[in-house]
Parts: sequence; structure tokens; C-alpha cells
Amino acid sequence: MARVCREHWIIFGNLFAALAAGALASWSTPMMLAVLYVDIWLLANPHIVATYTRIGSMSSHTRLRWALIVVAPILVLAGLTVVALAYEATGLFALYFALQAFHVARQSYGIARRHDRRLQVPFRNLPYLLIYLFPTWGYLHRGAQAPSSFLGYPIWLPPVPQELALAAGIAAIAGSLCWLVCLGYARRAPQANAPFDTFVLSHLVVSLVGYVWISDITVGWLVVNVWHNIQYLVFVYRQRQPGVGADSVSSEASDTAPAHGKSLLKKLRPPAAFFIGCAICGAALFMAASHIGGSLLWLGLPTVLIAHFTLNFHHYLADSVIWKRHRAGRLNGISQC
Repeated sequence: MARVCREHWIIFGNLFAALAAGALASWSTPMMLAVLYVDIWLLANPHIVATYTRIGSMSSHTRLRWALIVVAPILVLAGLTVVALAYEATGLFALYFALQAFHVARQSYGIARRHDRRLQVPFRNLPYLLIYLFPTWGYLHRGAQAPSSFLGYPIWLPPVPQELALAAGIAAIAGSLCWLVCLGYARRAPQANAPFDTFVLSHLVVSLVGYVWISDITVGWLVVNVWHNIQYLVFVYRQRQPGVGADSVSSEASDTAPAHGKSLLKKLRPPAAFFIGCAICGAALFMAASHIGGSLLWLGLPTVLIAHFTLNFHHYLADSVIWKRHRAGRLNGISQC
């Protein structure tokens, strides 16, 4: 029970932080910039480093690890250069917005799988469908909205008829209502799984607010990005703890067993060290990318953007591989993230 309550606090706390970031960013342009800088330096950059900390743990997959470290960044850089040559910054941001939405959905799908303890419930796969359906609705809505700028840069989104975006919204709402009815049925059964349901609900709320309800594409993206970054940092930290494996028993035991008898300072020291380490390395990566990109501006390309997007897209690629591999003989608690 204590673990379930802790999961609820983490999920709702993250949701509150994301919505509060959106509210502050909607207040004024200076406040939006302040929230953006906090997100980049304290959340997004550490988020990227958190993924890279897992590459070194792939000791049983040496070839794959070196492919991710050496080959993958070159391929990503080459692909982004081609996009920049063809479509300049507009194409880079169009590609980023689409891949970021997909990446967030994939991460939520994987973490939902980790939370899933349901045995027999009606329409078992419906929540997983909704995890993808709500961002899809949001992306179609942004396409129908046809924003001209994103993060201060021009952006192009595929033109979407309003009718198609509306149809996707109706399907998403109808599916969520059906899921809520299923929850009411499942509550009568002993296999009801509150952390899973709460997490999926938080994903749907963030997607609805960030992609549909907030009209400004940048502010809406900030809501989703803050939520996504915090969620990932917490998840990676917990996965790094000894004894965390694929099954719920080991995971729950690792959460509860060492906690007794520790002072608050000792409890906070490991997560603080992890976060500070990721923040320092993330800042170094960010500044290195800015320096390298700035020194190559003579090429006539948006090389600063290319450098930063290379880090982001390489992180997407590495993330999609890492969480499918075995670590120290154990299958990670996430299958597709």
C-alpha cells in the first residue's frame, strides 16, 4: 500500500509540475522563456544524459554498444544535414515535432507496461491504444491549426483537414469514455491496478492539454516536454537501483526494503547525486553542441540546430534500443520505450 501511495504521489506530482509550467509559460513571454530555460538546463539535457548512462551498462552487447556510440551519431548527423539542405530550419523543426510526439508516446507505452499488473480486465489493450491515439489527435490538431512558428523558428506541419482532426478527437474521447467504464468494472475485481490507471490518465491529460487545449504550439509543447523529462529521469534513476528487474516482486522489494532506518539525508543523497551528475554532463553536452555548431556557421547551414538535434535524435534512437536489451542477465522492466 505504501508503494502504491508513493507511485500516486510521483505521478500526480509530475502532472502538477507540467501543468504549472504551462500556466506560467502562458502568463507572459519572459515567463515562457524562463520556463523554457529551466526545462532545457535542468530537465531536457539531464534527460539525454540519463539515456546515455545506460549504454555503458550493455556489457553483453559490445558490438551494439559501439554501433550506438560511433555509427548511430554519424547516420543521424548525415540525415539531419540532408534535411537542412533541403528544407533548412523549417524542416528540422517539422521533423523534431513529429518525432518528439512519437517518442513521448513510446516512452509512455513502455512505462505503462512496467506499471501493468492487471490480470483479466475487459478491453485490456484499450489504454495502450489511447496512449498513441491522444498524441495522434494532437498532431492532427496542430496540422489543422497550421502554426507558422515553433520555439521562435518557422515550422511546417502537414496540412490536415479540420474534419480529420475532429474525427480523431471524437475517437479519442469515445475511447477514453469506454476505458473509464472499464475501470468502473475493474474496480470490483481484486486485480484492479491503480498506478497503471493513474499513469495512463496522466498521459492522456498531458496530451490533451499540451496538444489540443493550449492554442500556442510552443507553450503546449513545454507542458508535454516537462512532463516527459521528469518522468524519464525518475524512471531511469529507479531502474538503476540494485534488484530492479522485470518482475513486480523484485521491483517492489527494491523500493521498500532499503528504505527503513535511513535518515532523510541518506535517502536524498543517491537521487541528488544522479540528478546533479546528469545536469552537469548535460550542460557540458549542450555547450559543446552550441560551440561546434557555432564554429561551422560558415557552411551556410543552421549548424547549431543540426548539432543539438543530432543529440536529441540520437537519444531517441538509442532509447528505442536500450530498453529492449538485457542488462546484467535481467530483462529490463520496460519493453518498448
